[in-house]
Amino acid sequence: MRTIAIVNQKGGCGKTTTAINLAGVLARQGRRTLLVDLDPQSHCAAGLAIPEARIDVQIGDAMMARPDQAIDWTRLLWRVSRSLDLAPSTVRLAALESARGGLAGAENAEARLAGVLSKIADQYEFCLIDCPPNIGLLTYNALAAAGEVLIPVETAFFALQGASKQIAAIKSLAKRLNVSPAIRVLPTMHDGKNTLAGDVLEELTKRFNDALVPVVIRHDARLKEAVSFGQPIIDYAGDSPGAKDYAALASWLLTDAGQLRPAASQTGTAVIAGPGMGSGLHIGPAIAPARVAPAVASPVPAGLGGNMPIPQPPARAFALPSAAAGTPAHAPTGAVATLEAPRQDVVARNGVAEAKELPSAAASEEIRARLLELSNRVSRLAERTTGPTLQTKPEPAARPSTDMSVLFGVRNTASGAFFVQPAGSARSVSIAGEFNGWSASATPMNKNEQLGVFERTLPLPPGRYSYRLVIDGVWGHDVHNPASEPNPFGEMNSILQVPVSGGRL
Repeated sequence: MRTIAIVNQKGGCGKTTTAINLAGVLARQGRRTLLVDLDPQSHCAAGLAIPEARIDVQIGDAMMARPDQAIDWTRLLWRVSRSLDLAPSTVRLAALESARGGLAGAENAEARLAGVLSKIADQYEFCLIDCPPNIGLLTYNALAAAGEVLIPVETAFFALQGASKQIAAIKSLAKRLNVSPAIRVLPTMHDGKNTLAGDVLEELTKRFNDALVPVVIRHDARLKEAVSFGQPIIDYAGDSPGAKDYAALASWLLTDAGQLRPAASQTGTAVIAGPGMGSGLHIGPAIAPARVAPAVASPVPAGLGGNMPIPQPPARAFALPSAAAGTPAHAPTGAVATLEAPRQDVVARNGVAEAKELPSAAASEEIRARLLELSNRVSRLAERTTGPTLQTKPEPAARPSTDMSVLFGVRNTASGAFFVQPAGSARSVSIAGEFNGWSASATPMNKNEQLGVFERTLPLPPGRYSYRLVIDGVWGHDVHNPASEPNPFGEMNSILQVPVSGGRL
């Protein structure tokens, strides 16, 4: 099993987005993939439509199990798709790192995750570990278990400043743990229209030539939309820039990066190298790699952005029970599932193995209902619109029936400016702008649980306003509003134009 830890102390750099979408692409290619969430915020589960309230066993429970204690894999692992399983976290995971949490005083505290993964390593080809935004025992466990480290770095000024420190910290931890993972930097959230982003990307190339992944993940609003619908981008919008970029990343990992990984004899030194590095960044469609691993090839599925042959995965005997779409989670299958492995660690609750639902497929009707309800709501508000609005987006042809993106952003209505944002895994969203003194807390948006969105109607006098969104404390522009302009800090402000009654400003 090839294990990759996705690490960065800086929040909002695309760690979870990368973990979910890279796992989704690998699984779509038929690679048996395990996604491990080591972040107590449980964003992987939220981004794959698995409610935290229904997670009764999480990865921390498995890490704290005694050596002689069986792990109930049917309760720990959730089947997301045919080739993708998730070992989720919950907020309880945060307590493990505390003085009395148990992990600090446990034997082999830094190798607990590696011990868990070793029991099912022969059942997967890839394991991706989404790490918390801090360096602690959980991150130590990820580094001890991983052969590779991927550091997502947003192409923004402050992210650039922290990238060197992040690599130095990981190298220091690797030396302490006596491991030698290959360390690579992945440019993310790149806005090609932003001059500063281009300068930062150029500087990343200069600083991390040998460690920079030759694929750039572009800024794509569809990535956030996919999360709000509990799907990897490859399943939600396979022809989008985000889907193509993560397909390119997967292709590179399967070929160029796969040719050079740390040798088993190397210890104590973190490797920052890899074939294809320093050969130029690729922004856009999937790259054409220089080498292809020798294997039985099959074409990349449609929508993955290329026709590069990929190795055909070997047949797998291991399969967790999965329920048909619409079947309630934890529905009894009538038989105890067992692992095709040296140990049989499966212990089913109440004498039966408990299947987990496929949230993406089962949610399609709910998504359509949410789309219809929100569309009707916007239509009712639009009937009272005071005048033309700069932000209204016409619906493009051939959009999927579950695409709510045309309803997100901001519209002018008789009641005021109507803001709508997909909820996804966000806990809070606020609007900060010229109209409230750029306060991050003065204008919170209200979460509509039924529709899965944040919304706020804001009465404003006619005029032209700059604003930004504050999502879980992270500032950014409104990706669903096409009207924007650079601010003095090299970032983007969104623009709202409130027209005079009966006309346009």
